[in-house]
Amino acid sequence: MAFTAFWIALLVLLRAVHAKEYVVGDEEGWNSNVDYYAWVEGKTFYVGDTLVFNYNQDDHNVIVVNATGYDKCLSSPNLGVFNSSNDRVTLTTLGDNYYICQWHCDFSDQKLMITVMRK
Repeated sequence: MAFTAFWIALLVLLRAVHAKEYVVGDEEGWNSNVDYYAWVEGKTFYVGDTLVFNYNQDDHNVIVVNATGYDKCLSSPNLGVFNSSNDRVTLTTLGDNYYICQWHCDFSDQKLMITVMRK
C-alpha cells in the first residue's frame, strides 16, 4: 500500500514540476492592444498549467465564458470573474477554455481561446 502511495505522490509531483506558467500577453499583459490569436500560436497548454493575467484593474477584467460568450462577447452567464489585476488561473478543464474582457471584447477583440490538453 505504501509503495502505491509513493508512486502516486511521485506522479503528482512530476506533473506539478512540469507545469508551466504563462503570462497572458507576455510583457504587454492583458490589454486591448495585444493580438491574442498570435500570442497563442506555438503554445501548448496542459492541465495543471497556469495563466497569469496582468492588467490595469480600472480598465480591464477577466471573464471566463463558454464558446457562445466568446464568439458574441457576452459576459453573462459566466463561469468566473476575475478583477484583481494579477489573476492566476490554473487550468483544470480539458478542451477549449475561453476568456474575455467585459469592456473590450467587442471593441478591440480582447479575448483569448486556448485548448487545454492532458499530458
